Amino acid sequence: MLPLFGQMGIFFGDLPPVPTQTRHVFAGDVQDVSQGLVPRIYGRSYAIEAELQVPEGGAEGVLVAEADFMGGWALWIDERGLLNHSYSVLGVEQYKQTSTKPVPTGDVTVKMLFEIDEVKPGSGGTVTLWANDEQIGEGRLDKTIPLTPTFYAGMDIGRDNGLVVDLDYEDKAPYAFTGTLKQVTFDLKPAATQEQEKALHEHASIHAVAHGIAA
Repeated sequence: MLPLFGQMGIFFGDLPPVPTQTRHVFAGDVQDVSQGLVPRIYGRSYAIEAELQVPEGGAEGVLVAEADFMGGWALWIDERGLLNHSYSVLGVEQYKQTSTKPVPTGDVTVKMLFEIDEVKPGSGGTVTLWANDEQIGEGRLDKTIPLTPTFYAGMDIGRDNGLVVDLDYEDKAPYAFTGTLKQVTFDLKPAATQEQEKALHEHASIHAVAHGIAA
């Protein structure tokens, strides 16, 4: 039998095994993914890719979003066909990168690439936006969310349920994508050293237990 409150051992350095999976694929119609199943993007470099089919008339809507404007992020296409990445740091600081040209029609792969300045929670970095391997936008995140933003809001693919991440599309919520979203893939870049990877894992593990207690 497991000991009562066994997870509390995390606070004393008794950690579960470090995750080794760096690639996570979600189907295009998955909704309300719980926080425990959302890829651990915080504190590291990562990419989010979405495979789309955009009709001749264009398409708009949310491709993937986690949490809300009090702390969260979203990758979405606006009514002009421009790719956007919105990011809210605990509702205090908001960042947005917007492509300089519309997403092309047909079969398209769009990507948001975040390259962190330093491998640690809260560190800033550079964002680039891509469509079919062509860079179409860039910008900065001076700060990032150091912790999982909420315990009550999860991740949605193809829409943004509940409170939205970006108030610019609040009147269109849940702003479901009007084209075809085949899948969304997260690629997490491993830390350069085992010590860095362990530190990120310990930070995420402690925070997950704290969220469970708070819930």
